[in-house]
Amino acid sequence: MKKLSVLFACLVASLAFVSCEEDKDPQYHNPTKFDLNTPALASHYYELTEDGTIDLSWSQPDYGYAATALYKVQISLNESFEEFFECTTEYKTCAAQVKSKDLAEGICKLRGIENEDDYTDEPARKLYVRIHAYINGIEGSDILSNVITLESVKEYCAIQSPGYIYLIGNVGGWTGPDAGNAGSLENWRLFESATAIGSKIYTGIFDMPAGELMFRFYTELTGWDGGASLGLQVEDNPVDITLTDGQYVGSLVSGKGSIRVADWEGGSMKITVNCNNNTVTIEAGGIDTSNKAFIFLVGAPSGWTGPSADNASHYEAFKLFDLEDNGVYTGTFTIKAGEAMFRFYTALTGWDADSFGSQAEDNPVDIALTDGVYTGAAMAGKGSWNIPDWTEEGKLAISVDVPNGKVTFTKK
Repeated sequence: MKKLSVLFACLVASLAFVSCEEDKDPQYHNPTKFDLNTPALASHYYELTEDGTIDLSWSQPDYGYAATALYKVQISLNESFEEFFECTTEYKTCAAQVKSKDLAEGICKLRGIENEDDYTDEPARKLYVRIHAYINGIEGSDILSNVITLESVKEYCAIQSPGYIYLIGNVGGWTGPDAGNAGSLENWRLFESATAIGSKIYTGIFDMPAGELMFRFYTELTGWDGGASLGLQVEDNPVDITLTDGQYVGSLVSGKGSIRVADWEGGSMKITVNCNNNTVTIEAGGIDTSNKAFIFLVGAPSGWTGPSADNASHYEAFKLFDLEDNGVYTGTFTIKAGEAMFRFYTALTGWDADSFGSQAEDNPVDIALTDGVYTGAAMAGKGSWNIPDWTEEGKLAISVDVPNGKVTFTKK
């Protein structure tokens, strides 16, 4: 009996120990509040600059365990936050040097400024700030901090408009590239993409009349001899070109040698000027892609350049567009011999997110083009496609059907 009593006591103690251990297990719960601290300089004058920062700190919301929460800054021009702007920068700690340019962009957006021409200078203002906390993948984990006030904040125009250059030639009546003619030349501009401002890659689609076409480009309206002209040669003589399979690619120099197409049949022409490597691409029958969704080709053809926001200008040349608004992205690329290995990224957020490939694992899958065509499955993942017998430079037309997980590659 004594032995049974001892065993029973041990069993009770064991159960109590397990119960205590279970009580200690962390359990998620929704936090009810967390605090954004008022900076010591909150009543001082802040002048926002392109490279400046403002120090903010806050407490960690109590999620019931040491959760890896993420944080974004929200701002408003009124204390009630009836309208607010959430900065895109994501923070992983409870102290951050918040980028001044994020705040300046938010103030401009809240003021309704959409481009640089709309901006008007205004005095410093009160800026209301709070923090948005959340845990990725946990519904209902979002929580907002208290609101603090920065008493005197002076923004600047942080809204950039796409840059542009001008096409000057016989199609526009050889209107002089002078500042006084800016209005007359508005329809002869080539623009940067709104998603790649500062890329120095300019595109325009023009309805060109049949016959002889002659034109060159001007980066500024500083007159015929202001040094802003880009052409095929330095001398002020036209250079004849031919569109092969509807396309011409050539090199530009600082000069006045115009491009001449002797026998244009008439119709739409897409022109892309890349001022990073001084090249021009002319395509017959161009399509306006300015408002179309796109994804990116990443791999050997793009030099395996990192798919990050910092490389957005590099990836302007590697976009596939959803021309029919149905989730099917298409594009045609010139690929060098031995460089037909690639996958796709739906956003430029780094190597480990938004990748669309041949398989989930980060290993290439060899494929073959049968009669010049390959069709196969695609999925979220980092497996590239590799065409081992791509032994000479050529064009590859690519179709990526994201909703149905399918790709088609066609050798041109």
